[in-house]
Amino acid sequence: MGKVVKMPNTTEFHLGELTLQLRLDGSAILKIEKRLDEGIMGLFVKKQGEVKLPPANSLLIILQGANQTSGVTEKALVQGFEQYIESGKTTMNLFEEINQFLDDSGFFGKKETEPEVTSGESLDKETEPD
Repeated sequence: MGKVVKMPNTTEFHLGELTLQLRLDGSAILKIEKRLDEGIMGLFVKKQGEVKLPPANSLLIILQGANQTSGVTEKALVQGFEQYIESGKTTMNLFEEINQFLDDSGFFGKKETEPEVTSGESLDKETEPD
């Protein structure tokens, strides 16, 4: 494959020798959920609230639906997955990487920032009475 140019607002994802540019926007979410015939969240959480490992083909559907790189066929995606596995990685690795992509994309909601820890001193300037 030729030189890959980083597209704005995308995440670069390597699947074997295949380089994908992923973006999870509303259109991608709808496309993915239509192919899965269930919500993306349903892939990762059982009805009882337990985390589950989705099947590899469902993970590939997420990659294909979020991919912004033109010309990537399903066959190329499967070949990339085979190379990924042959390189010593597992479906659990792929799950973790996709989970991180979804998290970074804001799919699971915005992360709350922790309050800044100080040494107990006020950061506000206190004025002394005259």
